Amino acid sequence: MTELIGAAALAVGGYWIVQRIKRKMAEVENHISKAAAKADPAGRGEKLVFDPTSGKYRPQS
Repeated sequence: MTELIGAAALAVGGYWIVQRIKRKMAEVENHISKAAAKADPAGRGEKLVFDPTSGKYRPQS
């Protein structure tokens, strides 16, 4: 019974850690995105669209 409680505690703790890391990564990505947008005076640039024939992204015309 003790092993079952220990395994459940590890599972809950692991889940909590993964969720915390995912939240922190989203915060960092948001912070970097805002800093990059602020650093470029022209804004984020042109919007890119996928060209299925060449398989590459091109500026939207």
